[in-house]
Amino acid sequence: MVHSRMIAKVMVVLLLAGLAYSPALLFSESLTLIALDGLPVTIIRDEFGVPHISGESETGVFYGQGFAVAHDRLFQMERLRRASEGKLSEWYGSFYLNFDKNIRTVFYTEGERMQLYKNLPEEMQQMIAAYSDGINTYLDSMEVNPKKYKPYEFQTLEMERWSIVKSIAVMHYMIRNFGQFGGSELSRLGELQLHGQEWLDTYKPINDPNAPTTITDGSAAVAKTWRYSGMRVQPDIIQSIESRQREFTETAQALQLPLKLGSFAVLVSPARSMTGNVMLLGCPQMGEPRKTEPQITNEVELHCPSLHVGGMTVAGIPSVIIGHTERHAWSLTSGISDNCDVYIDSTLTNSSDLSSNKYFFDGNWLEFETIRDTIPTQNSEIVFEHYRSLHGPVIGYDLANNQVFTMKMTFWNKELDMIKFVLGVIKANSLEEFEAAAAINPMSFNLVYAGNDQQIKYWHTGLYQDRSDSVDPRLPHKGDGSEEWGGFIDFKDLPNAAAPVQSYFVNWNNKPVSWWNNGDNIAWVGSHRVTAMSDFVDPLAQPSYDDLKAVPRIINSHGTYQQAIEFCPTEIIDENIVPPGQSGFINLDGQPDPHFSDQWSLHTNWEFKDMIFNQSPSGVAGDESLPSAFQLSQNYPNPFNPVTTITYSLPGHTDVSLKVCNIRGQVVEILVDEMQPSGNYRVKWHAEGFGSGIYFYRLKADGFSAVRRCVYLK
Repeated sequence: MVHSRMIAKVMVVLLLAGLAYSPALLFSESLTLIALDGLPVTIIRDEFGVPHISGESETGVFYGQGFAVAHDRLFQMERLRRASEGKLSEWYGSFYLNFDKNIRTVFYTEGERMQLYKNLPEEMQQMIAAYSDGINTYLDSMEVNPKKYKPYEFQTLEMERWSIVKSIAVMHYMIRNFGQFGGSELSRLGELQLHGQEWLDTYKPINDPNAPTTITDGSAAVAKTWRYSGMRVQPDIIQSIESRQREFTETAQALQLPLKLGSFAVLVSPARSMTGNVMLLGCPQMGEPRKTEPQITNEVELHCPSLHVGGMTVAGIPSVIIGHTERHAWSLTSGISDNCDVYIDSTLTNSSDLSSNKYFFDGNWLEFETIRDTIPTQNSEIVFEHYRSLHGPVIGYDLANNQVFTMKMTFWNKELDMIKFVLGVIKANSLEEFEAAAAINPMSFNLVYAGNDQQIKYWHTGLYQDRSDSVDPRLPHKGDGSEEWGGFIDFKDLPNAAAPVQSYFVNWNNKPVSWWNNGDNIAWVGSHRVTAMSDFVDPLAQPSYDDLKAVPRIINSHGTYQQAIEFCPTEIIDENIVPPGQSGFINLDGQPDPHFSDQWSLHTNWEFKDMIFNQSPSGVAGDESLPSAFQLSQNYPNPFNPVTTITYSLPGHTDVSLKVCNIRGQVVEILVDEMQPSGNYRVKWHAEGFGSGIYFYRLKADGFSAVRRCVYLK
């Protein structure tokens, strides 16, 4: 194996010498690098700057992904990493000290992150290491030629070399940010103390039968008697904890860090769709898109012998989080189901020093775990101590009344299982294997699947305690050992459904099924945004692919990333968008990358772009051998509405013309008019704006001419 640092140094030498790794290649259409394992990896960018990365090994493609994301989102990635590790004060000053303290309190130490990394399967360790090395290879290029490669933000701010634990920190932060819910028991207790039980049951119910659900044929919730210990908390203490949380959220907003906002998805079964094919729309929402700022999502395609996937990811995290393979597509929306509980631990004394205090549990006085941190700021270092009980991190206290409030999480030390889940989903060869991967996910997410097996399925995934403790899930647990959790709900018992039980699914972070108890986090009461989607999709007897793409416009809500997928018998129709664009790079002269906002017009016009999957950006199919003769194939689908794909083959480099004519022979659309190299090509004709009827498409190339007929039916 070639050592990564040696490769980086060799590349720097080549950069300086102007040889194979010429700096000019970095922003060109194609770049070949040597990965950790000594094998080549190629990065080809399409017309929107999206990197399509191919290699001979997983190490190679993840190395290439790290290099490409550093090119596109280096500043965004470093800022997100600092937020994830509680190191914003070092950049921005002591104003962000409380944010850093909160992060360090509820997350893990660097040593704990490294141990969690070591506990991962070897293939995941190699993935993260290769990704990290790819980022650092870009940093080497930036060091050699800062004028060309250094983002302008780093004129005054320091960029640290990347490391494995930095990616682990970003993973933890993002996974919790969109998959952690609940923990509002003190707020609910404050409402109970102020308004009484009747008010709480009316306005913050455990289960509301009128809330719209994704699975429509569920039964009523099983009646259960809930109890509460009667503990009370001073209102000013509750208000203080709520105030700190608001400050944390406002700080994240000011830095454009991702926050929980919502996501929506639509699944349509073959029995329902116009073409008889499965369709999926996935629209994660992770912040309102703005033209002047790179959003948190970016796009990539990864291809090697053991995996092939394209879709959405986040800077700092390897692989693809939402997307599709050759076999299936999937999307996620936040589940918003309760996976955190507040415990009230009783202290031995009212001393403010928790390191010398104790808490009562199961008949014994136990010591708090004390974690001593040093937080660097712009001008100094701050020593910060925070604490944990066996229930979890201490999030607040009222020592005058001998109370300490801790947060217990179902997923503590298990967040990275979500990355196992994502890799399992990518490599799944069947719905059964996909579902087995879904069972691994510990976080609260709704998961939707559409496959070339023409099946659809919906799951409400995550790790949730089974409430066998009978404690009212809206209110705090008593920490003395009398109200400990029982077990966890088995994956097979979580809400899930497949066609033909239901011909379509819509979800916008809404309640999964009628019998599912909400808990303490939000009230699924009355009308909900998902109703707007249901009102559009439900009346459509046979929704088309165009109808699917129209959903965001109809409900007047964009995704931070949007993908629309239809699995046809011989191809995948796939379109997506990442507004405002793929790149966040601005050079030292203040000039943005051409791909900084080039998808913004698509965003404002409610349009999609071709995802370009399994082919080079020029349109040449990636896995096919070069043809020996000219050929024009029949379009598919045919008849169609309103998009169809035309395929053709060129045995050599030639001038190509592909035109669409009406029945009078008049040219109505020019699809191709340029020189093209030999290869197999796929071109989509979008016939919106044309009338129904018979059309002809004609290919001319180097003396070859062929015509085929197609039928457009609205």
